[in-house]
Amino acid sequence: MPHPSTSVAEALDIADARHWTSRPPVRPPARVRHLLRHQGAAELAPRLFAFPDAVTRWAAGDTSGLTPAQQTLIEREIYRAWQPDVRRRAHQQILHHGGSVTVQLHARFTYTTSCGEFCDPRLRSLIEDLPTVHARTLFEARHRNADEDELRGILADGMGEAYFFRALPTDQQQAAVAISDLHLVQFHY
Repeated sequence: MPHPSTSVAEALDIADARHWTSRPPVRPPARVRHLLRHQGAAELAPRLFAFPDAVTRWAAGDTSGLTPAQQTLIEREIYRAWQPDVRRRAHQQILHHGGSVTVQLHARFTYTTSCGEFCDPRLRSLIEDLPTVHARTLFEARHRNADEDELRGILADGMGEAYFFRALPTDQQQAAVAISDLHLVQFHY
């Protein structure tokens, strides 16, 4: 299993892996064959920092030239693509049956108020349950392969509501929170 991540998308994929009903292939050729069933070699190759011919060769079992970094990228792609229906069902069950999405992160934050922007230099270590509306938005964004900036923005909004502004009524929240430096993020659900 991959290590804790600085990517919100990867952290969601790692958390989703806890809900798999079967394990993905372990060997690189089998993993690449699975990935090629869902996309072409030309589409997959840039994400693996390889040429399409090399990806096709790896799927056939010739792993010469496959670097450890590329093996890690293949593993990340498997975590992203494995059992999408199981992932969606797990997300629906979590959201519709009172489950919580707990996020643990080490990050620096920036706050924007009507007076301007304030960058907090402290590296905060937080563990919070995301409000359901933010968890739903985060899951929906991940299902449509939203980029990392959008996912971080949704996470920052959720952390703003869950941690920074929880004592304030919604109509008094005058600030926006952004993650300026993410060192680690993990999800548990």
